[in-house]
Amino acid sequence: MARTAVGFIEAEGFVPIFDAVDAMTKSTEVDISGVVRLGGGLIAVAIVGDLATVEEAVEIGEETARAISGRGVKSIVFASPADSIVALAGDITLIGS
Repeated sequence: MARTAVGFIEAEGFVPIFDAVDAMTKSTEVDISGVVRLGGGLIAVAIVGDLATVEEAVEIGEETARAISGRGVKSIVFASPADSIVALAGDITLIGS
């Protein structure tokens, strides 16, 4: 059984993130753990699934958010996340405002 991977995408505004979530869920079999407002207009989304799928979803989501916003989009994928990262992805509101 493949270990769960975790990915995060951060962009300015809800519209780019929601479009990214839509594209990711239509293209891949990942679970969206949550969306949270970070402050300063930044919104983050957490993605959970097997490594290859999370990497693909993050790439799709990042491209989609960048195309919508025209601004910088940041992402990270944890291939073998520590338990604390898995817990954070499970309840992303822990970091939100």
